[in-house]
Amino acid sequence: MRVVTWVLALNLLNIASTTLAYNNQHYDALVSGALFEGVNTADPDANRTSVFKDFKNHADAVASILIYSAKETSFDPSEKIHTRPEAYFDFLQKAASFPAFFYRGPEDREHELRLNGDPEQLLDQIADHYYRQEDYIYDSKINGYSDSCIGEGMKKKKENIREAFRKLIPKTVENKHWKQWVLSLVTIQKPLGSDEVTFDLAQVRLTISTVHDKTGRRNSRCSRSTSGGGGSGGCTVAIDRQVALLVKSSYNLVGGYTSFYSDEIARFIEKGTVDEFLRLMTTKQGVNVDTSEEYAMGFGRDRRETGSQRPFHV
Repeated sequence: MRVVTWVLALNLLNIASTTLAYNNQHYDALVSGALFEGVNTADPDANRTSVFKDFKNHADAVASILIYSAKETSFDPSEKIHTRPEAYFDFLQKAASFPAFFYRGPEDREHELRLNGDPEQLLDQIADHYYRQEDYIYDSKINGYSDSCIGEGMKKKKENIREAFRKLIPKTVENKHWKQWVLSLVTIQKPLGSDEVTFDLAQVRLTISTVHDKTGRRNSRCSRSTSGGGGSGGCTVAIDRQVALLVKSSYNLVGGYTSFYSDEIARFIEKGTVDEFLRLMTTKQGVNVDTSEEYAMGFGRDRRETGSQRPFHV
């Protein structure tokens, strides 16, 4: 009974924390990205039940639950820039309230990003604030944390986050009235040699303005649009000086829960894979990212490297 109460309390905390962080937030447009860090030990031939039962398959289990949450809330960012805030925030709450996910705490939830208009500085700030203090190595000489004591693994993780958000910054937009943007990143982690699986729901909220050309002149006449998120039209954009917001919540999969209730979960949730999760949660970048030299001058080059419980209910 004590464990039942504990898991129930964790689930209620997940719902409350996510509601506080994400509820009633507006945006005009959203670009979504997905990232996997670590080693996926899942058996590609595992059946639906085994995905949730066997700990080695739990990266795919988390992917399956996130895919299910997106489909249940009609959040489909893969084909084009997303303009339905209610579906996105329903997805966040659906995912966070799944009973096998343990919310890791509010200490890393919100960070102000004071931007000077340089996209590279935006990426630096995101990378600097993304991870929690306990993810770093403590340096007794300075009684704190610094880049000099970050291990090589953490440096690589920060670079992965930096590059993932780089790919979300749009170069052109379809509609000059899209001002309030969300850059959303969902990350699944499974460290080498561990059965633990975690995931992050992160977003950067910021204002993006349209400009006439790469000199940064404003363009009130920029009104061309492209249909469906593809094509080559649209308005060139710039990131203004502003205070943006990084919002991030982190979760652990309670592996014993999914294993214990694997039969019940498999009745509701289809088998998914990490690769499918990456495809479905990543906005197609045809019009949003330009890897040309001109784009690299203003926004940076896009480098595409390869990267006892209560009863179950949803």
